[in-house]
Formats: sequence, C-alpha cells, structure tokens
Amino acid sequence: MPALSQTRAYVALFLVAALWGSYPAVTKLALADLPPFVLAAVRCVIASAFLGVLLLRRGLRDLKALTPGDLKDFAFLGFSGILISTTFTYVAIYLTTASNAVILQASTPVIVAVGARFYLGERLRPIQWLGVAVSAAGMVLVVTRGQWTALQLSNLHAGDFIVIFSLIGWSAYTIYGKRVLGVHSPALATTVSYVLGTLMLIPLAAATLPLFPPPRFASATAWPVVLYQAILGAVAHVWWYEGVRAVGPSRSAIFMNFQPVVGVLLAAALLRETIGAAQVVGGVGVLLGVALTTRP
Repeated sequence: MPALSQTRAYVALFLVAALWGSYPAVTKLALADLPPFVLAAVRCVIASAFLGVLLLRRGLRDLKALTPGDLKDFAFLGFSGILISTTFTYVAIYLTTASNAVILQASTPVIVAVGARFYLGERLRPIQWLGVAVSAAGMVLVVTRGQWTALQLSNLHAGDFIVIFSLIGWSAYTIYGKRVLGVHSPALATTVSYVLGTLMLIPLAAATLPLFPPPRFASATAWPVVLYQAILGAVAHVWWYEGVRAVGPSRSAIFMNFQPVVGVLLAAALLRETIGAAQVVGGVGVLLGVALTTRP
C-alpha cells in the first residue's frame, strides 16, 4: 500500500474515527450474547486471519526481514493495542453505558499528547497543559455524573475507569507504533501485532469464562457485529497507522473527536440511552481540552 498523502490520510483518519465511534453501541448489542473477553477473542481471531491473508498476498519479503528484536516490538504493540486497548474496551462497555464509553474515548488525543511528551519528547506549552487539565475535569464530570458533593464508590461505574485504562493502552500502541513505522510497513506492523496480541488474549478469554454468563454462539445479533468489527476493524488499524505515519500521532489523535458524535447518536438510536446534563457538559469539557492540547 503506497504512503498516503496528507489529504488522503485525513480522509482515512476521519473514516476510521467514525467507524470506531460506532463500536460502543453495536458492541453493547453483541455483549448480550457473548461475554466481553470471548467477543474480543473471536473478533481478533477472525481479524488476524484476514490480515494474515492480506499480508501473504503482498509476498513474504517483509516477513523474512523480521528479527527477534522486531518481534519484541510487535509483541508490545499486540499487548498494548489488542490485549489492553481492544479487549478491555469490551469489558468497559459491558460494565458501563455506550454513551459514557464513547464520551470518555474522546479524551484519547490528550492521553496521546501527554504520552508523546514523555516518550517522544514532544513539548507541551502552558496552554496545552491547561487543555490536559480541562479534559481531565470533563472526564471526572462524566464518570461521576455530576455528583460532586455526594460522591461515593457505589455511584461510580467500574467500566468508566476501565475505559480510561484501555485508552492508556491505545495511546501506548499509537506512540510506540510511530517508532516501529520508521522501519516496517503499517500492514506488517498491524498484522503481526494483531496475531501476537490475539495469542495473548485467547488464554485470558478461556480463563475468564466462569466469570460471565455462558456465551450463546448461535446468536443472530452477535455474529454480524463480530464480522463487522473484525473485517472493517482490521482494515481500520492499517489505515490508522498509515495516517499516523503521514501526519504524526498527535495530529492523528485529533480525529478521535468525531467518535463521541457518532457514538452518542447511535447509543440513543439503538439502545435508547439518554444523555444527562453532566455527560453533555463533561463531553464539551473533554473536547475543549482536546482542542487546547492539540493546538499547533
């Protein structure tokens, strides 16, 4: 796949963000029949096979050039991007609302920017640190649902905190991937990290089976979601890395701002979720913080 121009990269990043924005609502439908770890494992097995076929069609030259050191890098990408980010996003959606999940995911650019500051040495100016603080305040508002004075653990959704944990994994995947893309193609990086991450995920999915209701593999709802996310999601990962390589991790992360718009609309349409004032104000705070943090 040839390198993307900046214009094509922006289009690809927008489509990827819109696709990922749809995930919480449709995932919530599938989770009624498949436990989160099982859903993630089935999706990642299919996606790994699909990506492997695409990579083999390109030839074996890229694979033959791999070294043990490369596999170590890809294993970290698989751990952070597949095992932590993808898998625990499903766990988070299982334990919270689709609306909360997608609003919190809008803070991705802030987390990526902070990670890039400490790992890649990208400097943040005072106005950008203010954006980090504003976004964090918005996240707290969403998580607490505005209950500042009567805040108790019983009022919190564990899934909201797991969303934030999964975002840290995605940020590591994006930032560390920038280094890997200096040597390898996005197709190779995505495929190998997907396969290695899936191999880590399968034992975890088997071990957690007793913690959830038995999976209903005959579900007519879950399988379309699995295939939709496995095939389009696998392609989206390649496009994401193409975009990161073309415009950089921090600028790529700005496109995550489209996720809450798509996600909230679908959550209302498909799940009949209502959006409270605290979620609206918190979401605006998150996006305002993102705007400040990602200023050039």
